[in-house]
Amino acid sequence: MKTRDIVIGFIFLVILIAGILWIVKVRNTKNISQPLPTPNISEQIRKTFSNFNIPDGVEKANLHDVTGGSSIGIATRTEVVANLPEPTNGQKYQVLLENSKGETVNIGSMRISKAGYLLEYTSSKFPGYNKVIVVLGTTRVLEGSF
Repeated sequence: MKTRDIVIGFIFLVILIAGILWIVKVRNTKNISQPLPTPNISEQIRKTFSNFNIPDGVEKANLHDVTGGSSIGIATRTEVVANLPEPTNGQKYQVLLENSKGETVNIGSMRISKAGYLLEYTSSKFPGYNKVIVVLGTTRVLEGSF
């Protein structure tokens, strides 16, 4: 064999391997799916509570489940809505407001609505209270701050 034939064979082999690697790479990149964006709490609440609308510019607090569960909620300065499981033994969800000193005030019991629980209140009665806490008995369930 001539040197020229060996060089041409080597070049052909390199091109063949590069082509196979390129095809494998293209096939693998097509199978990678992009994760779907997770809706934020406001979007989840809007889907759950079809009649609940939070206007733009309204101060709100996202309420996160502190028990490790999947409950969520949103509080504005006039209402609290939450997607919570039904309590047992006749208990009711209570809403507390907390100030920076750790002092709390109970603002009422949540009532059941079409898709979850709701409490309407007037925040002007509670100046300086910026943390919202939803409790069941003595257990904190949801918390969030303005």
